[in-house]
Amino acid sequence: MKPADRPFVSGIACAAAALLLACAAPTAAHASPPPAACCADPSHFPYQPLPLTGTVDFAIDAKSPSFEFQTGTSGFRAFTLPAEEHRYVLDIRSFVSDGPDPRRGNVFYPLVAVLTDDFVVSRLTDLYHLRFDMPLLELALAPAYRVVLPFDPANRRERYVVVFTAGELATRRDLPMITTPESAAEAAKIAFLGASRQGHLQITVHSEEPTAPTPTAGEASAER
Repeated sequence: MKPADRPFVSGIACAAAALLLACAAPTAAHASPPPAACCADPSHFPYQPLPLTGTVDFAIDAKSPSFEFQTGTSGFRAFTLPAEEHRYVLDIRSFVSDGPDPRRGNVFYPLVAVLTDDFVVSRLTDLYHLRFDMPLLELALAPAYRVVLPFDPANRRERYVVVFTAGELATRRDLPMITTPESAAEAAKIAFLGASRQGHLQITVHSEEPTAPTPTAGEASAER
């Protein structure tokens, strides 16, 4: 698998993290040595089927399989895409644990690889794709980092998704001096507040039913 380009905390989360960094540098969460890799290559991953619609809750923790990705060893979960006839969306959330305070809170920053039927990476997200969701008007139940991936069944070779994280996040904590908003933002990119090897995640499959096409003038005349 190709590595994600330099990971970044995105949007509001990046700004908040930069401000908090000026007060205290957090410790790495779950910074124990990574487990040994489980498999020689993705063709040997244990794949769990995703439903046509609905939600799958899962954890990535010490019991999860791990693999030596190009970004470092990470626990992962692998899924088989649903056999959907229409376009659909995968909504992947990774929930923040132990509260929003970066000195205590932690999160599994998810990367997502989409694999073809012969286990070649066709798409790979990086942390630029993450959006931070705060609970608001019941649209989110808990703070979470979220990535949304659309799928078109016309691309029938896409068959699997693998959720993992960059192994380097759990140990990368050498912060530059913070003196300006720009240097604070740079520190936030490096720190990844509360980066964890473990987390509670959720995948929701949203079906996108096709809309009826608007008839052309000729078709409309024929119907009358």
